[in-house]
Amino acid sequence: MKSQRSRLSALVILLVFIFATPMAFAASESIVRVTAAWPCKIDPAVGYDNTANVARSNLYDTLILVDVDGSIKPNVAKSWTYDTAAKAYTFVLEKGIKFHSGNILTASDVVYSLKRMINIGQGWSFVFKSFIKDVTALTPDTVKIFLNKDFGPFLQTLIHMAILDQKTVEANTKPEGPYGANGDYGKDWLTTNDAGSGPYMVEEMKTAEYLLGKRFPQYWKGVDADSPEKFKLIGTTEAVTVRALMSRKELEIGDEWQTAESYAQLKNIPGVKVPDFHVGGLLILHMNTSIAPLDDVHVRRALQYCFDYKTAQQLFPGSQSTSGPVGSALPGYNENLPKFSQDLARAKQELALSKYKNTIGKYEIELGWVSEVPDEEKIAMLLQSNAQEIGIKIKVTKAPWLTWLDRTTKASTTPGFLIRIQSSVSFPEAGAPLDYFRSTARGAPTNCHWFTDEVQSEMDKIVGEALSTMDQAERYAKYKAVAGKIVEYATDIWAVEMPQRQAYQSSYLMWPAGDAAIEGKKTNVLNGYRTYFRDMRLKTHK
Repeated sequence: MKSQRSRLSALVILLVFIFATPMAFAASESIVRVTAAWPCKIDPAVGYDNTANVARSNLYDTLILVDVDGSIKPNVAKSWTYDTAAKAYTFVLEKGIKFHSGNILTASDVVYSLKRMINIGQGWSFVFKSFIKDVTALTPDTVKIFLNKDFGPFLQTLIHMAILDQKTVEANTKPEGPYGANGDYGKDWLTTNDAGSGPYMVEEMKTAEYLLGKRFPQYWKGVDADSPEKFKLIGTTEAVTVRALMSRKELEIGDEWQTAESYAQLKNIPGVKVPDFHVGGLLILHMNTSIAPLDDVHVRRALQYCFDYKTAQQLFPGSQSTSGPVGSALPGYNENLPKFSQDLARAKQELALSKYKNTIGKYEIELGWVSEVPDEEKIAMLLQSNAQEIGIKIKVTKAPWLTWLDRTTKASTTPGFLIRIQSSVSFPEAGAPLDYFRSTARGAPTNCHWFTDEVQSEMDKIVGEALSTMDQAERYAKYKAVAGKIVEYATDIWAVEMPQRQAYQSSYLMWPAGDAAIEGKKTNVLNGYRTYFRDMRLKTHK
């Protein structure tokens, strides 16, 4: 009997050890783990979504940084000047910055990186394409970038121009590829490796699963021993998985794609907080204006008026009503545009003005939503129900983000509606979301409207003129006028302005952005800067 009790006691101790150990070890490891929408494109010339932005800001450096208030701060570029007559910026670089390879960063690397991004034509290249004329290295520490016209927020856009180690990329470039003498431009190698100088470097990249980064010991700004030794971006947004990992303290920061119900459950986990980041993000139902019946502005307006905005706000706690394509947190927001609200009588009036007033029942409009973001289904079903009230049929289609990336490259395969959550912007001004309406962004989920040539030409003109305005006050005034014109065209249904939310382990992770949001302070609207691992501290990792 005594022997049995001893064995039983040993078994109990073993089980306690097994189930307690993961939590204890997780809290003591010097690593910050984050769930994220997948895939993660870590090549700076290819990736442009939130996950890619987080990876880029930690693996690479940029010429400048943008502060919480939108002001520009020196980074690799310690100073710069602008020649108005020549429309050229001259940047003086810090000396002695080391890439992860050990190579020294020079002006040639900056030139190579910018040209590579523009030549590849993916990712954030649409921000630069229409404004960059040339870039040259004047000295090893001086770069000159020529613009073909003035571009007011140019400095702010440079946060998306990561500086790559030219020697390392070229050493790993395949000679055969679509870029002429540049072969494949190192794209294949950069799928699983980095060529940066950032505070972290790639330790392991499993393209279907995760990105593991480790601290770069020779980072030019110094290494804080209390910052996380590693970070891990985990390719899942599955709610049950996220809650389980959080409960076991095997996840420090959750993704921004959880449902309202999931966030409520995450808040109940001891030590977990869920801050709201008010960054001017919108939940948008983009309309493909090239297909019937959405090629008629009156049909599009009818759909705008029939949508139940009040119910949409109830579905997303903390959200607010919208007035157009720009969120209220962004400078240059047009506060004079009226807020949208449901008006079925007005919807029917608009439908009666359309060329489809007698045939609308013959059409079934496809509405696509992203399977990784379950909350989008609620909006899809809401619009489907609302549209039925005015005789418009909608077919709801669920598919992964990658499917919509592929389908929106052509007007013929783009659905009538595509739901997109605009959770971050390319630079902290109203011009950022407005820039998506130019033809340089066409053929992606951010611009899948497929305007007529006449309308697209007008969009290019008015948005381009606003962005080309160097005086800030004048530029903001033009942003407001552009937003009004876009509302007039009824290009989208702007359902709600919603905060970005992410659960995190506040009991042992010091996350500056999360802590600030909890305290009601302003945070950076740029997601990559909020999830900057070098500034984080683990309270119990030693």
